[in-house]
Amino acid sequence: MERMAQKGKELAWYGRTQAWLTRNGAKFHVGKQVGPMSFLAVRILLAAAGFGILTMMSPAYGILGGAALFFLPSGLVLYLNSRDNLRMLPDLKHMYHSLEIQTRAGVFVTDALAELYGSVHEKRLKQALLELAGDLVMRSDLGQALEKFQGKFDNRYVDSLCMIILQAMESGQSVDLLSDLSEQIKDMEASVLSQKKEALDRSVTFYQLGILVAVMGVVLYACVTQMFAAATQF
Repeated sequence: MERMAQKGKELAWYGRTQAWLTRNGAKFHVGKQVGPMSFLAVRILLAAAGFGILTMMSPAYGILGGAALFFLPSGLVLYLNSRDNLRMLPDLKHMYHSLEIQTRAGVFVTDALAELYGSVHEKRLKQALLELAGDLVMRSDLGQALEKFQGKFDNRYVDSLCMIILQAMESGQSVDLLSDLSEQIKDMEASVLSQKKEALDRSVTFYQLGILVAVMGVVLYACVTQMFAAATQF
């Protein structure tokens, strides 16, 4: 019973890690061959290398460096997923509008979904939509296809889209919901643009301060040099 319990825990960890890697785009950026065991092995190797190299300087540096390198791959995956989510915003807004227009025109939801991959530009989203279209054609099970599609993203707008489509199949009230969500994405895009503008303003201010400090340093150096030169003449 103890072995079975341990095996269950290992399988649960494996499944959670596999889902996390898929949801955050590791399989898209690294390749489908990446799995929980290979991902863990890379983290352990990086931590061991960092610990071994930095320990020659100091044991404390070795521990800190090993811990940092152990969590570095996870942080990188989360960063790439966050970057993908920002890049997908325009495509997601276009998807909502496209679905809204086609459902108003009477096009069946599955047919509209199957054609969406041709109108997006972000590669990760385009690939997932192409696989969704294939699942809809091969299996004709919208629920399972959407669940698989949703599991490839850690994005609240993708989650909302899948839930709205499933609700639409039951209630037929998808048009208004899609319209509301497209407006939310528009607000999100405005917020992202505002954040980028603030970051650009900070960068410009930083560069201006750097130039000012450099000029003051040159002037101060010239003044000190001139003072020493005048003092040596006396």
